[in-house]
Amino acid sequence: MKRLVTIFSLLIFLSITISGIAFSNNITIAIKEGMKTLNIKKSDPNLSVLTNVSYVKLNGKTTEKYVDLIQEITGCSIGKGNLLFFHRPTSYPLKIVLFRKDTKDSVVITYKGNDQDIKMVKINIDGEKATIPKYWKKLEASLGRSDAFSIVTILNAWEKGAPYDFLKCCEFHNHLCPGVTSGYFIVSYILKKYPLKKGEKYIFIACPPWCKDDAIQILLDLTPGKRSLFVKQLSSIQKKDLPEGIAGILVKWNNKEKKGKGVVFQFNRKKAYEEIGGVKIRDFKPKGGKSNPLFWTTRIKVDWALMPYLNKPEMFISTIKEFNVTYDKLIKLTLAGVNPYNVIGLTSKH
Repeated sequence: MKRLVTIFSLLIFLSITISGIAFSNNITIAIKEGMKTLNIKKSDPNLSVLTNVSYVKLNGKTTEKYVDLIQEITGCSIGKGNLLFFHRPTSYPLKIVLFRKDTKDSVVITYKGNDQDIKMVKINIDGEKATIPKYWKKLEASLGRSDAFSIVTILNAWEKGAPYDFLKCCEFHNHLCPGVTSGYFIVSYILKKYPLKKGEKYIFIACPPWCKDDAIQILLDLTPGKRSLFVKQLSSIQKKDLPEGIAGILVKWNNKEKKGKGVVFQFNRKKAYEEIGGVKIRDFKPKGGKSNPLFWTTRIKVDWALMPYLNKPEMFISTIKEFNVTYDKLIKLTLAGVNPYNVIGLTSKH
């Protein structure tokens, strides 16, 4: 391990750069060394790569050129579905994770730019072991809490055969959690039960919002910027008036006719988390919060438990209410400061 970390600190002295060429050379060496460490060849079907390349910047420059570099060295590609991405801010260090699914071993490469070392860590990221608090603490100590959760959940989801559109939701959200899965369920349910007809479009009111809404954005191309996704938080008092697991309002809207149909959805948390996932809902908010390994292991357990049901959204999603939508009602539903469930008569006004 010490050899992997220290050997790449020497690489930085190669960085007499010409338009970033030395950076590419250093990362090339790092990726090749990582593959040797995993004892895996280019284009091996057991190999995948997870990276935040194209999201982050190095020395003020965008990093999309490294996509081609990774593909050339590893044989992994977007088209093969084994070159995966995860979202990070532009100022975040560049990360490239090589993963061998038959052993669950990985090499995590971190590069911060011009005057920083390239660092490498080899660690086993078995998703089942990650549900054990003691093992999770080891992952967290080696990779950092946020990166550990992103790396473990996305790469093990790939290993378990997750569909590519599901992985794209994880990419945007930067990890897999049961909330993202609930959003995938909701979209699958919408497309089965409420497909669009000619002249219609979807509008979604995320109320209350949770991780589901990132999946809805990706899969239905609904965004706040296009005024097709409206995000509304509710107070604790307002939530008490609502059915457990209420998951938002869909409007199928015909702009030419100025009318539409509204649908209120419910997500059955108890069934998804307790009956299928085998955990207690209260464990999602354990004492100590994110510093408690139970916070993370609970989510990972449910992630794997729900994977076999991705094409069975009806098990967890149901329709609470359907209603007609006029133009005036649509304005009220989406207006700031208005509880949309009051507008449709699902709750009392407060």
